[in-house]
Amino acid sequence: MGTTRGEFAGSHLDAVNPYEGGDIGPAPAPDTGAPERYRRLHRAIRSGLVRSCHDLSEGGLDVAVAEMCIGGRLGATIDALPHADVPAALFGESIGRLLVEVAPSDIDTFVAQMAGDAIVLGHVSDTAHLSFDGIGTVPIDDLVAAFTGNDA
Repeated sequence: MGTTRGEFAGSHLDAVNPYEGGDIGPAPAPDTGAPERYRRLHRAIRSGLVRSCHDLSEGGLDVAVAEMCIGGRLGATIDALPHADVPAALFGESIGRLLVEVAPSDIDTFVAQMAGDAIVLGHVSDTAHLSFDGIGTVPIDDLVAAFTGNDA
């Protein structure tokens, strides 16, 4: 949910891998549409449509999906990205964005209730891998080990 932009100034990506070749873009701008988006999400949560939800802040989509996979020990396949620029799609920290999990049977209802503020990126699976179509696949055990600093 929300809009992804190439806003990397002050981002976690810029902190761990500074781009020295040019403009990294602006710092994330306030999202004036967020309050209404959050109200719609709150209604969807109260109606039972939402299984889980995670902010896309530090690290962006890639980190949020990985953390959700770690938390549920489930896999995911991401076959669409929210931005044409892959780094922006995976690591952008644009304000006001959320990653929401809904049951497959509730996707159309949820997307309709979000009034254009949500896109379908992929699906949860019982595989032990996180896969980004065309980018790569990581075993969930490797994500757990990296997150905890221990062997899975």
